[in-house]
This record gives sequence, structure tokens and C-alpha cells, in this order.
Amino acid sequence: MPATPNALAAAHRANTIATIARTRAASPAPVPNAEGRAALLEIAALLETAAHSLQTEEPGTWDGIVITNTMDWDASHALRTADEIAAAHPAIGFPPLFSQYVTAPVYGNEVDLPPSLLPGGPVLIAREGDLFARLHAIHGHLRLIPPARDTTALLEGAFALHWKHALLTASEAVAAHRPYNRPAVPAAVEIPTPATTMALSRAHKEHPTVTYGLNDRRLPCFSSEPAPHTAVRMVSHLGARVPTCEQHRDAAAVAARELHDTHG
Repeated sequence: MPATPNALAAAHRANTIATIARTRAASPAPVPNAEGRAALLEIAALLETAAHSLQTEEPGTWDGIVITNTMDWDASHALRTADEIAAAHPAIGFPPLFSQYVTAPVYGNEVDLPPSLLPGGPVLIAREGDLFARLHAIHGHLRLIPPARDTTALLEGAFALHWKHALLTASEAVAAHRPYNRPAVPAAVEIPTPATTMALSRAHKEHPTVTYGLNDRRLPCFSSEPAPHTAVRMVSHLGARVPTCEQHRDAAAVAARELHDTHG
């Protein structure tokens, strides 16, 4: 019995991503480094193993009905191992659960966005937010596309965006270790929730950065995580306000100051 359309679609995705990995490993750029290139080649070999198994393994049946939502051990093991390598080498630009792209035609699973950098400044927040929005759109197209359709262009687009996110991660890490790029967190003084903008202005005459609880909890936290937290307070630096949850309070204080400086 031939492989099911779902298994063949998954095999095509595995082979496409293997080609992406080999192309990236052959890149003349200094990133990825030698260790990253080796990881990419190992991932490519594992994906090709998974693809071969998906193409050749005879599907199971139950009461004469072909089972389309299972994957054999060889393919599953190869994909799990590839995920582990990607998670251990984030600089290669493959998300830690990238095999979700391969398994989606078989299991119907969603594809997760990569973990957020939780960037502190409005410019980096906007850049990461743009990458996440574009990835989310590609994931929507992949979710709706029939198994028989060619997904090569969509996968190439998705992994190009993952690569950009990895480069953004690297640049943010470098910048964070430069002393002049590590802004001190402004001391956000707790004040009662101001009833008017005039009350907030009076508070700023005493403290440049203040924070206060929100009575209306409908605002999202400023952080661009894939699943935004609910803002429970506001941080205001000389009138530049940033809604935040408790977890991102210090980052919001830095963002409010940068927002104020951006607007002059």
C-alpha cells in the first residue's frame, strides 16, 4: 500500500527543510560557525532519513480504514533528534521545535513561534513584532494548504524569517554586553492611580518615572511575546507611558524612557 497523501506532504516538508539546512551550512558567511555548520548538516541527514521513512513505510489500517495520523518510529525518532540539535544550537536559526512544520500534515498540530527576545527598546520590539506577524501569516497559509500542494516557497519564507530572528537575537546579546548599551532601569516610584493627566503631570514634577495600577485591565503588556500578557499597571517616564504586566515592569521602565527620548 502506498504512503498516504499526508505522509507524502510531511516527507516533502522534511526534504525541503533539509535542503534549507544544507544551503545554510554551505553559506560563506561567518555565521553559522563551524559547529553550527556541522549541526545543520546533521539535521539535514536526519530530515532526509525521516522523509525516506515517511515515503516508504506502509500505512497501518483499522477495520479496513487507512490510518493517516500516525508516524512510524524511525521518522519520529529522527525528527525528535533533529529538534534536540536545533535547540542546542540556537545560532543556526532553526527554532527548537521546527519539526512541527513536518508533522503538521500528519498530526494537524500548530507551529509555534520562536521564544520572544523580550527586547527592551521600542525599535527592537517593533522589529521582532514584525517578524512574528510575518511568521504567523505563513503559518496560517501552511495550515490551510491541501496536502498535495507544494509548500516549498512557504517553508523557505518561514525559515528565512527564523534566520532573521536568530540574527536579531545575536545582535541583541552583543549589544546587551556593551556597557554603554545597558541602560540602568529607571527607579519607577509607585503612586496612586492618577485620575487625570494633570495629576500625572504633578507626580512627574517629583519623580521622572512613576508606576501605577490600572483600573481597566483591557490593555496588553507592551512586550511582543506570541501570547501577550495582560497589562495590570502603567509605567510613565515624564509622560511617555507603557502598559505592562508585573513580569516586564523593569523592561517597561526602560521602554518608557526610550519612548520619551524617541519623541524628543
